[in-house]
Amino acid sequence: MMFVMKYSLSIAVMAGACCLLAACSADVPTSFAEKNAEADIYPDYSNCVVPANIAPLNFFLRDSVDECVLTITPEVGELVKVPGNADNAFLIPVSDWKKLLSENVGKSLKFDVYARQKGAWLHFKPFVNQISPDSIDRYLTYRLIEPSYMGTGEVGVYQYDIENGEQTVIFDNHRCHKNPNIRGQKCVNCHTAQRNHPENKMFYYRGANGGLILTYNGKVSKINTRTGDMFAGTVYPAWHPTLPFIAFSSNTIKQSFPVFALNKVEPYDLRSDLVLYNIEKNEITGVLRTAGSHETNPNWSPDGKYLYYNSSDSTLKVGPSIMKMRYNLFRIAFNADSISWGKPELVYDAASKLKSATYPRVSPDGRYLLFTEAVYGTSTQTNKTADLCLVDLRTMEVRPLDEINSKTESDSYHDWSKGGKWFVFSSRRFDGNYSRPYFSHIGADGKASKPVQMPHANPRHDLNLLKCYNVPEFSTAPVKFSPSDFQSAISSEEVKATYGSPLNTQNPDGVTSATKME
Repeated sequence: MMFVMKYSLSIAVMAGACCLLAACSADVPTSFAEKNAEADIYPDYSNCVVPANIAPLNFFLRDSVDECVLTITPEVGELVKVPGNADNAFLIPVSDWKKLLSENVGKSLKFDVYARQKGAWLHFKPFVNQISPDSIDRYLTYRLIEPSYMGTGEVGVYQYDIENGEQTVIFDNHRCHKNPNIRGQKCVNCHTAQRNHPENKMFYYRGANGGLILTYNGKVSKINTRTGDMFAGTVYPAWHPTLPFIAFSSNTIKQSFPVFALNKVEPYDLRSDLVLYNIEKNEITGVLRTAGSHETNPNWSPDGKYLYYNSSDSTLKVGPSIMKMRYNLFRIAFNADSISWGKPELVYDAASKLKSATYPRVSPDGRYLLFTEAVYGTSTQTNKTADLCLVDLRTMEVRPLDEINSKTESDSYHDWSKGGKWFVFSSRRFDGNYSRPYFSHIGADGKASKPVQMPHANPRHDLNLLKCYNVPEFSTAPVKFSPSDFQSAISSEEVKATYGSPLNTQNPDGVTSATKME
């Protein structure tokens, strides 16, 4: 627990220092020159839509100045003055910030930045942020991982409280890194929770004594989900929204490291199918077992009646050929009473446009389908051509989210907040190397608002963080188990899943557990 204690202590000390600095009196200059440009700030929190339950949007001036001060003017309530600290950062007092938000839901806040340079004060062009009446899920979970493509390094799954900006560890692999000169093959990944029952959660601990670490009905278990004649273990998960089922893709994953290419690493599948895990029966059954196509990245519709996924009919197996692998979006109907499947339905034909579609996510209100589109491939976090696209499920109109996509870097993995008005996505837009989470709001017109970077008490936090945020997902409740609880499960005997599908199926092209594709 040493790493966790030190990390938590550093956050507490930093937060306390922030409060003391921000509590100092702020003198707003009475004489200044007007500058017809907004201040250059990081993170860029100017002219945004923000949820009414977000932590303070602390930022700093990127220009070199001698002194600075910020005023926040609400439509309702009192003006708040915030002095810049020694690093030209504005650390907004938490109590003042919460009051500003609560009194101005559905209204706006005006930000005025003043800075002194060479003895003269400047007033930058103000910016205005709208406070949305649509709240955002309180918690965000993600993996922190180095973008160095080594064995694993120190990897963990973390939980972030959007309302107060605090990060806590769910589980990490630091216990196997007691010798800093040895980098063991211990990985923590593929975390997700059941949307309507966030107390039910899972992640993988890979390596010796590894397995699927499952929290269900107040108990933590370690499950071995590779069973029967499965060619590989389970990989990418999707909890059914209400029932004790997890859909998985079963993948043989490889990585290519091209010498002459925009992307530094190219993950790809040699083979992938879909399976269903019945938690209460501890049984794996087939969903789609195909020899001629790759099905992966499952995700349920909000009502649990359809399983969405992406599929490629490419069976190319050599590295350079992965740039020709293109995936379409499909869905397949699920009958919960008989636990059976219908026929796959094409949702979006990206391959005909020489594109590849992945990560289908239907909004909780059933209005939109959000997905990632790239020139090729399915694992697009490092793919510079990856952009977010939106399908209006009422009209089936498909469009790229040009209003938020970066021009040259990956905009990829995403998840919806429970109300269906906010989503989070990972992007490498700042430097092309490190993925950071951003929030965006969907308006009544279907337009996405300017992305808001996840805030921190120290606005330089993400600039100093040499890790990527991987697979950001919302949760409405915190994880109730401690790292020690999960470690106990890892140290215990695994539970072997049973197999409910026929063994040794010959050429199972298009076979589901209920029907055959036509």
